[in-house]
Amino acid sequence: MKAIHRVIPGLPLAEAAARAKGSWRVHDQEDLAEGLAALDAAENPAFLLAGADGVHLLTHPDPVQLALAMPADRSDRWNSLNTSILTQFVLPKVWGLQDDEETVRIVHHDPHAALRLAVRTGGTAVLLKPLAVDDVLVVAASGERVPRKSTSFGPKPRTGLVLRTFAID
Repeated sequence: MKAIHRVIPGLPLAEAAARAKGSWRVHDQEDLAEGLAALDAAENPAFLLAGADGVHLLTHPDPVQLALAMPADRSDRWNSLNTSILTQFVLPKVWGLQDDEETVRIVHHDPHAALRLAVRTGGTAVLLKPLAVDDVLVVAASGERVPRKSTSFGPKPRTGLVLRTFAID
């Protein structure tokens, strides 16, 4: 599986990072490459914010705020997914935004493309780690669905590719 990143047009990076400081540890990163390495090494949950003004790693959310934001009717595994935390805590509680198509743009797999889109739209790219296959399987086995745009399985056939078998009798 690969990560699906988010871009929040119109939310400047400086504002996103400033709002996050009330509930997350915010670590400044030198550049995108350093930030991606730090994200990869960070304990979950963690997010990398990137935009025109720099790169910031969010780690160690306030446990009380996080617990209050996550739905009580969901499993602990569901509540620990980075996409669940993003959609239930970061977007609505930290930034006051909804997770919908008008507010959040989706960028599959490519953190550099997400950063370029964030810069073009005066916004913030939220870069995520891909979900672990085990997490998806456990959540599905318990009858729950992961949040929208949580999984991207590959490889996928190219658009327009037609497969046809020729049977010889």
